[in-house]
Amino acid sequence: MFRMFKGRENSDEGSPQTPMVSSSPSMSHQSPVTGPARPIRLVYCDDKGKFRMDPEAVATLQLVKGPIGVVSVCGRARQGKSFILNQLLGRSSGFQVASTHRPCTKGLWLWSAPLKRTALDGTEYNLLLLDSEGIDAYDQTGTYSTQIFSLAVLLSSMFIYNQMGGIDEAALDRLSLVTQMTKHIRVRASGGKTTASEIGQFSPIFVWLLRDFYLDLTEDNRKITPRDYLELALRPVQGSKRDIGAKNEIRDAIRALFPDRECFTLVRPLNNETDLQRLDQISLERLRPEFRSGLDALTKFVFEKTRPKQVGATVLTGPILVGVTESYLEALNNGAVPTIASSWQSVEEAECRRAYNAATETYMSSFDRSKPPEEGSLREAHEVAVQKALAVFNGAAVGIGTVRKKYEELLQKFFRKAFEDYKRNAFMEADMRCSSTIQSMEKRLRAACHSSDANLDKVVKVLDVLLSEYEASCHGPGKWQKLAVFLQQRLVLICSFLSLS
Repeated sequence: MFRMFKGRENSDEGSPQTPMVSSSPSMSHQSPVTGPARPIRLVYCDDKGKFRMDPEAVATLQLVKGPIGVVSVCGRARQGKSFILNQLLGRSSGFQVASTHRPCTKGLWLWSAPLKRTALDGTEYNLLLLDSEGIDAYDQTGTYSTQIFSLAVLLSSMFIYNQMGGIDEAALDRLSLVTQMTKHIRVRASGGKTTASEIGQFSPIFVWLLRDFYLDLTEDNRKITPRDYLELALRPVQGSKRDIGAKNEIRDAIRALFPDRECFTLVRPLNNETDLQRLDQISLERLRPEFRSGLDALTKFVFEKTRPKQVGATVLTGPILVGVTESYLEALNNGAVPTIASSWQSVEEAECRRAYNAATETYMSSFDRSKPPEEGSLREAHEVAVQKALAVFNGAAVGIGTVRKKYEELLQKFFRKAFEDYKRNAFMEADMRCSSTIQSMEKRLRAACHSSDANLDKVVKVLDVLLSEYEASCHGPGKWQKLAVFLQQRLVLICSFLSLS
């Protein structure tokens, strides 16, 4: 009927335009995972040393529209990270478990099927499990290890650091990369150097998982919990030697970077070395009872404490996870430092823009153009279309801050302009239709008056038919005014006929 309601012709200069889709290898078209659930590569480093997202993971995550919580397991290579993830999956196999010196996991890997979970507060969310490359693999550089470690931290709701044995000086040395994270992550684009405590505001729950743990947890002849043991290990050590200062720097960084932290211990699951090398093939019933009870406690903690990842008012979803990860990787590939606030804000901008575009299209397609061009009817069609469009926008937009408010204001501006444009065109077309009908009425009335068998009854009947047809077919604010003018002008014709008759 009207051009603007046939397609997306947006004449509003303030309206945002849909951005061009990235043509980078990581965003090429790929179908999501089909068939049985399995690990899929999320992030990898290509032959040119650039970080990429695997297209299959991108396609899979785009389908996860609801809130997401991410649990990642990180640590040294070949120390059973994948085994822990498989236990969280409730299966003996899934993520590949290594039995040789070569690490199985390179980059970051994701379980393709989210676990449907309900948090203690009743929030329903999708739990994603993330397996990380060992932080000390023989073919890594120190910078690469820190970048992989930092990515896992940034993307996680809960971060499990898996290690063999207790927390000693050597264990702290292996976590020295946390002191490097402030060099590889920034909270905001502006300002000075980012501190560990600033990053800590965005950090996940940190779980230090101690495997094959054999120590008796006592302090001053009293039993202590694994959490107590962790806090004691993170207390600064007195002394002025350089190595003591370096160790205390690591302790300070861990405390500042992970304010919400916990510790779990697991005894050696089996004593037979051969069986240990094929742990994924051993049934749980054959594992030591102490190990099973510790594993149950860890699993219970993970499922109860994990929450959907959130920065500010923006809750992580599959598409947002893709956008945030892409933003972090782009910074790394350009030699820049990933900025938490900017990355999330850019994703919030993109998601709200998509929501805006979807809402405007919904308004256009939902507007009932069969309504007669009258103020009340058009207003009713407008309100129905607005409600449908707002439902689409609210279902897709993220955050509650300035970005979302900007697009909400743009959307209301679009609604007003689209409605006024349609109404103006509808009234104009209705006015033209009324004018055309009036011209036809005049011809038919003249013909009735000048007919050879004309009489008063026939002329009145013709006029009655003409008025009925006009009332049924003509609409718009000038409908009755035009009819009044017509009747006034043609009164002379009718009177002439009456005088002749």
